Amino acid sequence: MRRPMLTIAAAVTALWLIAIPTGLPSVEDRFVATTQAAETTEGAMCTMPDAAPGIEAIAADAQASQIAIPKRSDAEGGDLPPVRMVVDPYPSFNGVAVDTTNDLVMMSDTNRKSLLVYDRAAGSATSKQAATAKQQIMGPDTGVGFVAGVAMDPAQRELFTVNNDVEDRLVVFDYDARGNVTPKRLLYVPHQSWGIAFAPRRDVMALSVQTPNMYVVFRREATKFDAPIRSVRGPKTAMADPHGIYFDETHNEVVVANHGNFRPGELITSYTAYDARESRQERSGDAFDESARGRFVPSSITVYDGDATGDVAPLRAIHGPTSQIDWPMGVAVDEINNEIVVANNGDNSILIFPRTANGDMQPRRVIRGPLTGIKGPMGVAIAKDEIWVANFGDHTALVFPRLAGGNVAPRRILRNAPAGKETSGFGNPYAVAYDTKRREVLVPN
Repeated sequence: MRRPMLTIAAAVTALWLIAIPTGLPSVEDRFVATTQAAETTEGAMCTMPDAAPGIEAIAADAQASQIAIPKRSDAEGGDLPPVRMVVDPYPSFNGVAVDTTNDLVMMSDTNRKSLLVYDRAAGSATSKQAATAKQQIMGPDTGVGFVAGVAMDPAQRELFTVNNDVEDRLVVFDYDARGNVTPKRLLYVPHQSWGIAFAPRRDVMALSVQTPNMYVVFRREATKFDAPIRSVRGPKTAMADPHGIYFDETHNEVVVANHGNFRPGELITSYTAYDARESRQERSGDAFDESARGRFVPSSITVYDGDATGDVAPLRAIHGPTSQIDWPMGVAVDEINNEIVVANNGDNSILIFPRTANGDMQPRRVIRGPLTGIKGPMGVAIAKDEIWVANFGDHTALVFPRLAGGNVAPRRILRNAPAGKETSGFGNPYAVAYDTKRREVLVPN
């Protein structure tokens, strides 16, 4: 997922840190400390406003024992430290999954490149402090990078997450994994895979894939270069830049959230071995349409038969101005109460539709407004009569009663940083440009 963003910032490469034993400074404090050591050079580092307290003492320790800042980068060797940095030392939530068997919730973190697991009841309506995670998986050995979708399998005690724009792989960990650990297994997936829909009864998982406008289904235990068992792809599917995906096993349906950016097959570039194989299959038939162009279509929610394969039309599709769907990210189905829940990123809202909604249909309920705290919603999950919302626009995840609607405060707020800590909005920064007229740095994510 790439979305343009304007900010006075410089791109920063994440520093991988191992888990910190109890009683020592937190992962966030260590991160700030190691970067603040760069202040020994000319200039200074710039953190987000109101950086964590007590950082000076930690920085001194970090400078002495964590990293060595070279004075020069020439024949003596060594890296040249930056003059200053803009960095958000705290996680940014993206995907969310709830395990009601063990009362756990897991969220992906695109800023620090990690997975965080909390008690399902963590957080409160009034707490201003960050909740303590039960475990965090983070570090260079984990294979966790620009992660998006997540899933939890309490039966097999496995944690899943998929890397979106860069690493092109899904990684799996044991339930007790923490720190800088090697994945239990990894699976190479199509470039720009985003969401994960786990179907435990079938023992399969479906992944949404953005640019090729498709979803693919793998065995749960698929590894390395295993091919998907089937895919749904083609113009009849009406998918356009799919993100959120959910496998409703009760009704044998797959639900997909589409941004609306459509690119025809002729314009799809091969990034991975999987993509190249698919391109060869496609291009062995009809000749290229050299006049092919991408286009924008309305954002939508499309629903498919659970056994669908190939270029098939959706069973139903929700779209249009009355639906209010605008850049939908995560999607979930309340299989008991027959409702579809959508994280509507475009207008900072949660939309709830009847499960059988079709066409330009008004939502049954909308959670939106300043009291809700919804800001850049990315992931959504429903469990135990509660709706979970993972915010990307600030350092929170929110929990609402299932029947919530309107401008209402959340039942609980789970913070990954103290209240008031702003976020840089960094997702996957790969370039910077300087606007000399406005004296601003533009960072596309």
